Amino acid sequence: MTDPVTYRGPAVSRFHYAANTALVDTGNIHLVSGLPLADAVRSTNRIGDLDPDLGRQVEADPDAIYALDRERGTLTQTLRGYRRTLRHYGGLGCILLPAGFDDVFFDTGPHRAPKPTHAPDDYDVDAGALDDTELAAAVDRAFAPEALTASVLVIHRGRIVAERYGAGAGRDTMLASWSMGKSIAALVIGRLVQEGRLEMEAPAPIPEWHAAPEDGRQRIRPADLARMSSGLRFSGAREPEHLWGRGVADHQLVYAEAIDSYAFSLAQPAQHPPETVGRYRNCDIAALGAIAARSEQAAGRDPLTIVERLLFRPLGIRRMTLSADAYGNIVYTGMNYGTARDWARLGQFCLARGEWAGQRLVPAAYIDFMATPAPAWLSLPEPLSDFHHLYGGGCWLNQATQRTPAPWALPEDAYNFAGAGGQRVFVVPSMDLVVVRHGHMRGIEPDQRTNDFLAALVPLLGHPAR
Repeated sequence: MTDPVTYRGPAVSRFHYAANTALVDTGNIHLVSGLPLADAVRSTNRIGDLDPDLGRQVEADPDAIYALDRERGTLTQTLRGYRRTLRHYGGLGCILLPAGFDDVFFDTGPHRAPKPTHAPDDYDVDAGALDDTELAAAVDRAFAPEALTASVLVIHRGRIVAERYGAGAGRDTMLASWSMGKSIAALVIGRLVQEGRLEMEAPAPIPEWHAAPEDGRQRIRPADLARMSSGLRFSGAREPEHLWGRGVADHQLVYAEAIDSYAFSLAQPAQHPPETVGRYRNCDIAALGAIAARSEQAAGRDPLTIVERLLFRPLGIRRMTLSADAYGNIVYTGMNYGTARDWARLGQFCLARGEWAGQRLVPAAYIDFMATPAPAWLSLPEPLSDFHHLYGGGCWLNQATQRTPAPWALPEDAYNFAGAGGQRVFVVPSMDLVVVRHGHMRGIEPDQRTNDFLAALVPLLGHPAR
């Protein structure tokens, strides 16, 4: 463990951002998901987005760019003389090391045990459905070659009716899930609500927001954070670059540099009153992460074990990895890796409205809150894409608004966890249905391919096509 006091981080430019995120993506797909290095590069290559020629060079000869030290678990990337290192910490996944340092700023020792080799084999499989030719043809649509789909899993009425893997993946592969981790953060907060440790409508328990009477942040509630409606000043990738304040938007900085993501997010000032503007910003989820971590610390527990203790262990999730930043904060906003079957457990848990094996883990009303439109997203939203137009309390919704139709070929009560690259867990209460889809970052129009698949799937499960 090294001393964070002397680290301030290099200036972040667009090149630094592309290089660092390429290293993070490639390193995790190689070291956590287990794909060969060349395949990991091809499936994630962010450098090609910035510089096509350099991207082609990286793909043509990855061994000239990447140096793997298996003994230390490090992957070092060198591009145009710029060198950075990612280190694999076992059960913590991979962490981008601060420039000039050979370790992170917290004790990783207690958390480095590797995840189990195999996922649990305790799902009920409908073998007859797996052999259905019409169902197989529907799944084919999700696996259009350009989409780079890695997994599709369909659970209908509690039974697996479709399961397929591609692009180097298998049932035990921990796949990149990216912002689907935001929904995990929401469920962890729901566990705190169930235990009576947090009130969603009370002011957020963040003391630094209450130090000055005129601080507009003291009006922010956990509900506003879960709805990504806090109003914190936090620049987004689609805003003009002059508003970023650095070479990359605040929203992307956690992936671009070895920052203290919680401290950085909590330090941002108020820009809008809470619950007035719906904006997709990582700061709100990081603030929820800080609330959960501080709650664990106050109880004398290690905050890095909170998800395992409150959520994964009760649900029987064995293979999911949530990475931390260099300061020991769980990065719910993107650095998470899990199998399709473990993600399906989280979907089934939401389908059961917070109950598992006869135990109430999250209030049913809280699951309803997650699946209810956030007021600010109905009145003044900042949509992320055609498939991300209406946010709830930790997931994306499929309801029509005055501005947009429902985006997915599913009933309007459907909601989903979502991550970059077309990662999805769909929960459809009216159909007793959970659908998981994973894919690699370089896939082309993965959401459209997934929607084509859903349009073919729904009638086969006895529900009218929408």
